[in-house]
Amino acid sequence: MEVLAKFFQQGGYWMYPIVAVSAISLAIVIDRVYYLYVHCKIDSRALLFQITRLVRNGEAERASKLCSKLKKPLAIILESAIWHYVQNEPDQEIQNSMDEIALRELPKIQKRTHYLSLSANVSTLLGLLGTIFGLQQAFGALAAADPAQKATVLAQGIAIAMNTTAMGLIVAIPCMVMHSILGAKANAIIEEIDECTVKLLNLLNAQGRS
Repeated sequence: MEVLAKFFQQGGYWMYPIVAVSAISLAIVIDRVYYLYVHCKIDSRALLFQITRLVRNGEAERASKLCSKLKKPLAIILESAIWHYVQNEPDQEIQNSMDEIALRELPKIQKRTHYLSLSANVSTLLGLLGTIFGLQQAFGALAAADPAQKATVLAQGIAIAMNTTAMGLIVAIPCMVMHSILGAKANAIIEEIDECTVKLLNLLNAQGRS
């Protein structure tokens, strides 16, 4: 801890905005990990299998209730389609209802993830800015400082330059990694939803024609 405290102190005031960016990024990561890996977690194949069985047995209302209990994005979209199917609405109305609910639910899956990329860029630039000011302080010391103080001021300037660069990269690299991981997870969930909704729509259309 003492080493970290010294590292932070030597970086000067440029360390504070970088730490603020890291705190915001951490909050985004926790929020997105919970939403994507806990809230959106669902066995889509098992759910679709149960829905298919119930709809083919003429128990579409039970299928709708099954989805309504889950409170997941996929289940909410499927419930909307089944509910309109139970109301004997035409295929186009069922499709429109799914599209409407999907437009509301899908953006929630990708929400805030892109801010991690922004955080990575901002922390890197803040680190570089600290580097510039640190080097300015170091070179200024060579020209204007008291000869007895030159070495100390020069070391302080170089410490600011190096520590802010390091801190910026320490924050930026995890942000970029988590942006890629969470973005891939969000895309996988959306593709899963697309696949299941198309399968359900085909099933409902086939049941409506039979």
